[in-house]
Amino acid sequence: MSSAQATVAKKSGGILHRFVVSPCVSTAQKIECRSAATLQRVEPAVAAWIKTNEATGADAASMSTKRFLHEQGQLMSYRVVRFFQEARYVFSGQYFKNYNIACMLQDARFFTQALFIFLCAVLVGRRSIFPPIHPDSPLAIALDHKVNPNY
Repeated sequence: MSSAQATVAKKSGGILHRFVVSPCVSTAQKIECRSAATLQRVEPAVAAWIKTNEATGADAASMSTKRFLHEQGQLMSYRVVRFFQEARYVFSGQYFKNYNIACMLQDARFFTQALFIFLCAVLVGRRSIFPPIHPDSPLAIALDHKVNPNY
């Protein structure tokens, strides 16, 4: 393709090129430039990790993910032991010796978050916060007509 043909093709891109392709390419270029600039400012340990992986031909991101999963697997035993240590601490009564209003607010916040997560899990899992309908319930008739009374 000659330069004249390339110029004509570039000018005749039309509406799709002007309003979709150009903004997407421009945005992608800005993201790439910003990422390249950020990559130049990474910590020395991360830069060494990237160079080591590039020298071996491996992808630093996938190797980092594998390393993370391996370390988390090794930390699972530590987490179990730590959980039982904290449970013994709470059940021994040491937790409540210095209990004050701030601790109460912190506990209330924790239980509120736990309740919220439970309700979200119920909504996602059952798609309803209402209890299941008993087969003898008068509302069960509606299920024959494919109308869910929980909605």
